[in-house]
Amino acid sequence: MDLQKKETEGLQTGDRRRSERRLARGLEDVSHLFLTQPSNRPAEKAEEQNAFAGQTSQGAVRPETPIPLHSSPAVNRELLISLLHDKTDVLEEGLKAIDTNVSCAPFGSIDLVAVDSCNRLSVIGVDTLQSDVSLLQGIAHVDWLVRNMPVVRRMYKEHAIDFSSPPRLFLVAPHFSPLFQCVAQRLFSPRISCFEYRTAAMPAGLGILFEPA
Repeated sequence: MDLQKKETEGLQTGDRRRSERRLARGLEDVSHLFLTQPSNRPAEKAEEQNAFAGQTSQGAVRPETPIPLHSSPAVNRELLISLLHDKTDVLEEGLKAIDTNVSCAPFGSIDLVAVDSCNRLSVIGVDTLQSDVSLLQGIAHVDWLVRNMPVVRRMYKEHAIDFSSPPRLFLVAPHFSPLFQCVAQRLFSPRISCFEYRTAAMPAGLGILFEPA
């Protein structure tokens, strides 16, 4: 009896050791995974199914229905200037208009005076027609600001402007000629940024897209 008991205990001990070794190897194999087992309880099953459904709906990519656009009649300068006055950052992040229709005789008037994200003074010129003259006019407007800087400082003393940096020039038009773009790229001062705009009739109204030229 004692011998049989010892043999039985020895077999059980050996089985436990083999089981522990198998478990150790198994844990090493799946150590990089996080596994969850489904619950057998009805309430927990329902919660898991709801959570899975929520993840599926959030992760699923829903195809968006394209919106047909129609060509729109030309917009006037007043509308463009008003839009850019309120939404100046469509041209550049951080750009903000601080004044409009600033007289600078004998060069007409500046459509918009703005400040960029680095607090540099900026001139924004708007044209609804392709015209190379807008480049000359924009440069003249920047020159007027530089030559009348004491007056400009008093005009915008409530704004945090870095007057030690030269003013920038933004030009907006439906199109720029190759000659215009060639000359603008060769100029080192003022720094010039050109934007072409496109218009389209949308269900909610008029859409205007501004793109760097």
